[in-house]
Amino acid sequence: MGIIKTQSIQNSIITYIGIALGFISTLYLFPNILSTDEYGLTRVILAVAFIFTEFTHLGMKNIAIKFFPEFENKENKHNGFLFLVLFIPLIGYIISLGVLFSFDDFIIQKYTQDSTLFGDYFLFLIPLIAGILYFDVLNSYIRANKDSVPGSVVNEVILRILVIALLILHFYEYLSFQQFMTGFVCSYLFQPVMLTIYLFRTGSFNIKPNFDFLNKTLMKRIGNYGVFVLLGGMTHIIVNNIDILMLGSLAGLTNTGIYTIAFYIGSVIVVPQKSVGKIAPSLLSRYLHSDNIPEVEHIYKSSSLNQLVAGFLIFTGIWANLDNLIDILPTEYAGGRWVVIIIGISKLFDMAGGVNGNIIMHSRYYKFNMMATSVLIFVSIGLNYVLIPLYGITGAAIATAISLLIYNLVKSIYVWYQFSIQPLSPKVIPIILISAAILLISLQVDRIGNLYIDIILRSAIITVIYSVAMVTLNVSDEVNKLWRQILNVLAKK
Repeated sequence: MGIIKTQSIQNSIITYIGIALGFISTLYLFPNILSTDEYGLTRVILAVAFIFTEFTHLGMKNIAIKFFPEFENKENKHNGFLFLVLFIPLIGYIISLGVLFSFDDFIIQKYTQDSTLFGDYFLFLIPLIAGILYFDVLNSYIRANKDSVPGSVVNEVILRILVIALLILHFYEYLSFQQFMTGFVCSYLFQPVMLTIYLFRTGSFNIKPNFDFLNKTLMKRIGNYGVFVLLGGMTHIIVNNIDILMLGSLAGLTNTGIYTIAFYIGSVIVVPQKSVGKIAPSLLSRYLHSDNIPEVEHIYKSSSLNQLVAGFLIFTGIWANLDNLIDILPTEYAGGRWVVIIIGISKLFDMAGGVNGNIIMHSRYYKFNMMATSVLIFVSIGLNYVLIPLYGITGAAIATAISLLIYNLVKSIYVWYQFSIQPLSPKVIPIILISAAILLISLQVDRIGNLYIDIILRSAIITVIYSVAMVTLNVSDEVNKLWRQILNVLAKK
């Protein structure tokens, strides 16, 4: 747990820096520099690329973490494992390009009814998929080596700085929109380049295969696992992107742009989940490999509880400041108010499940993901088709929330059935009650000064009251230990 705690804190700091940069780009720059159509294009093209990438890596993103303990041998360059990590996705990339161009007319037609922009930039998907693909697999390989920080820095900080720079250059007309889009795609290509440089500098880049180690039995196990996690891994990426894809198709790029801004605000609460999720899988893989279920349960319960402690604080702060956040944006984005709240609730569902998906994915029951995926994909698509025409962007948010609730219930029930462990504890109840009380009181208080002063004061007061309540009630051992460490540092000064 020490590694999880240390790297979770490091990743949280990095991610919060990324959130600050994302706040600048998403709430200030994107809506004020790009039209809603243009911003919608960047979101749709990313959503398409992310979904294609999930097919393209052929399961390697998960294979790298699950099978690395079997290849691990620093003196022998990990038995050429990096060769597999790079070569297998290349095969998938070639296949994906074939699929992409086989259905290009159909895909373009679905997004050109309300805007021709998607068709104009369709070919940008080729390099964009490559950049996302190789960042994902290289990041998984580095995380399998129990180092989740480099990928966080590249993805959360460097990428956002590059995008902010491109937006500013476009605003001052140094770049046309086409040149901006070219740079936008290149920024994603830059990510795997950065990770490759990191591997070179640490002496970990070795792509010489060790065919003697790759016996038929091992390759068959890798292949079987890859097929099932390829299908299972589609669940999360589809649930997170199908709303944007279907909004772009059913409601146009303008509504997609509005929805994406609101979705971003509501999704800020997942910072703790993302931080834990970057290091926990590699440790779970080791504990499951050695059948150490008590350690698995410890990670499972602590991940759920600590994610909810942080998640409810952020969710309460967002809802309490929602009027201020809406006033910061151009007036056309005001329609996303309920999207923020609904998406925030959906992310709390996801955080309550802790690392349930990782437990399934890295255990011998990984095949279950295929069955769960098949059901969830149909549920998600069906809900979006019904709710988007009825309620627009709010309907897309409701569909996402219901899908994530079902997804986490199914996974948690299955983990409980197979391992007799579940993530929740009675300590969740005071977290919910305290958050609700603070929120209700905050919503009764009128704005203090201008909106920026109000955001700072309101957020600070909520944080202090909530933190004192959590520490006093001893809701989380990890939170109390962190609080004592902070007090010790302050006392020394």
